[in-house]
Amino acid sequence: MSLRSVFSRFGRKLSSEQPKTWLVHTTSECKLHNHSEFQLRVSNSAISTEDISWLLRFFEQRVSQGEKFRSGESLQVGWMFTMLEDGPGGFLRVLEPDMKVVPVKFVDSVDGTLMHLRNQRDVVGSLFPPAEPDFPSLRQSAVVHVNYKDASRVLLTRSAAVDGADSGWWLSDLDDQAGSQDPTRFVKTSLYQLGIDRPDLVKFFAVPAELQVAVDGARISVLGPDGELQQIPGSYLSELNKLRQQRASLTAPSSEG
Repeated sequence: MSLRSVFSRFGRKLSSEQPKTWLVHTTSECKLHNHSEFQLRVSNSAISTEDISWLLRFFEQRVSQGEKFRSGESLQVGWMFTMLEDGPGGFLRVLEPDMKVVPVKFVDSVDGTLMHLRNQRDVVGSLFPPAEPDFPSLRQSAVVHVNYKDASRVLLTRSAAVDGADSGWWLSDLDDQAGSQDPTRFVKTSLYQLGIDRPDLVKFFAVPAELQVAVDGARISVLGPDGELQQIPGSYLSELNKLRQQRASLTAPSSEG
């Protein structure tokens, strides 16, 4: 399947499956500029009010600067590709890919958009020396090892993108050292497909070029040209590593007996 065909049915929205409790958030200042207000639907209680407010302000600021949005238009937020749709009451609803199927289907939600944005920002914000997130687009391509769906030890390498269709990401299987130099062991896919198949890796997609992310058992490390980057104590990545190590110690076989 070509990368283009992955996104060939934009606007097709899932008609069923809505999670339990939804909260609806709306902008309030767009009407001052003779523009429709925006509506966001959120169900994940882990999403902070700060992040919801940020997205609402984002739309209000764009409108205040003279930008006009219409139903059927697309908009990138972080790495996520969102769509706008006319909703009841004259609102513009913000839709996102369901992150479940190819071709893409859209749902009336911003749960994934905001969670991915927060996690990707927090991963990069965990690093010292400081770095800025470099958000790719889920429509861009990545090169992956043929075992990428099941590989438990992976190395994500990001190079400068060669063109606008390329994210720069390359995924290697650390357990296939012999095949790491064999081009027949790698295939190209969309970053969206990679996110569907390996949702555990999405949080790393905004790590900037010239860095690598090694996911090796209980440890996640970020590597630069001069070696491993420090993780700020108490940061998202530092705490994630602590949690992974705790889980690993609970599942490790006992040496007693």
